[in-house]
Amino acid sequence: MWILSKAFLLFICLLCSSNNGAYADDNDLSHSHIVSVSSLLPPNVCNRTRTALPQGPDKASLEVVSKYGPCSRLNQGISTHAPSLSEILRQDQQRLHLKNSRRLRKPFPEFLKRTEAFTFPANINDTVADEYYIVVAIGEPKQYVSLLLDTGSDVTWTQCKPCIHCFQQRDPFFYASKSKTFFKIPCNSTSCRILRESFPFGNCNSKECPFNIQYADGSGSGGFWATDRITIQEANSNGYFTRYPFLLGCINNSSGDKSGASGIMGLDRSPVSIITRTNTSYFSYCLPSPYGSTGYITFGKTDTVNSKFIKYTPIVTTSEQSEFYDIILTGISVGGKKLPFNTSYFTKFGAIIDSGNIITRLPPPIYAALRSAFHKRMKKYKKAKGLEDLLDTCYDLSAYETVVVPKIAIHFLGGVDLELDVRGTLVVASVSQVCLGFATYPPDPNSITLGNVQQRGHEVHYDVAGRRLGFGPGNCS
Repeated sequence: MWILSKAFLLFICLLCSSNNGAYADDNDLSHSHIVSVSSLLPPNVCNRTRTALPQGPDKASLEVVSKYGPCSRLNQGISTHAPSLSEILRQDQQRLHLKNSRRLRKPFPEFLKRTEAFTFPANINDTVADEYYIVVAIGEPKQYVSLLLDTGSDVTWTQCKPCIHCFQQRDPFFYASKSKTFFKIPCNSTSCRILRESFPFGNCNSKECPFNIQYADGSGSGGFWATDRITIQEANSNGYFTRYPFLLGCINNSSGDKSGASGIMGLDRSPVSIITRTNTSYFSYCLPSPYGSTGYITFGKTDTVNSKFIKYTPIVTTSEQSEFYDIILTGISVGGKKLPFNTSYFTKFGAIIDSGNIITRLPPPIYAALRSAFHKRMKKYKKAKGLEDLLDTCYDLSAYETVVVPKIAIHFLGGVDLELDVRGTLVVASVSQVCLGFATYPPDPNSITLGNVQQRGHEVHYDVAGRRLGFGPGNCS
């Protein structure tokens, strides 16, 4: 009895302590994350032992790395500017508008075309905001390139040598003439005619079919369409995935910046994406949380043992209707309580999931209710200045060692609940500026984009053939 009484007193002291911790809602900790403030900060050391790649027949898994984290090799040996969190969020805002312009065919606004440090593309999926990359082999013999993953992009492309003007990258440029399986698509071919219907650009000669990425400020990247062999192979060689011929954009004149990456891997449902061109019916990924660990992407179905833990929501459009992965939200909960909207209100908004966008964007009424419910449970913490006029619900936690953050869950059609990790809830600039990782998107107030912050630490499953999207426990946190 004395031991139980002592334990109870220690628990009460912990709740009452104002020096080492503060609790947002002392009456309900079951729907809260209890975390140390220092653990919220981005790590400086890479810990690859935290992540085990999925194994099994008929699948291949590759390591996924954040280009901003300590596990990244992209910033080694080249001169690149490491962007601040404010710059990353600004890029994210630009990227979202580009995707939205493509989806809704809206013009790119003048005020977003250029900032002091960045320029952005105008009509296609080329942007520095993509964050996670993998290493694949192209050609025969194999040449390795680092490609940024993007479920909101279509074309897979890399910089090719000889290059008239290219941005810096960590890997050697892909040398097309050294690949025995490389083939330029000629202008007068049926393939080029079909490609130019979707990607019209200037005149072409008989030797090559031109490929172009146009930027909002008039600059851009140019090259040509080609085919070659692409190989995705695990480090232990047990998993193997290869396709030939594979459609590839070969860039040889670029003014862009991929922060050390070689190009983009387009993972959407368009006719030119790697998913369509390789007849991939199923893939999944786990984006690392935190940056100090690595994640993985797996091409092929999950095994039956783990599949029972995956909950699926429908992809509500066909690939003919939309190249994006369109899903439906039915609600959001904060601290175990749903926001005051009925299901029909949520379902009238279109929603997509996008690995390339960082912050989840919500219609203004939903975001306002989320912000209010979140702040009600965080009211004991001092408010801090917002970030980039984008994240407006921020807190100064520098006076605390331990804090309590209300859990947020996103609900989807089909009874699927995604409970967010604390790092899927907060975006941290410093301990004195810790922000709720959601925002609005005024140019399109009637849509929802589920960004990668909210996906981190979970396995996200794309059953392309079955037209459903799944969430399950991840092994990358």
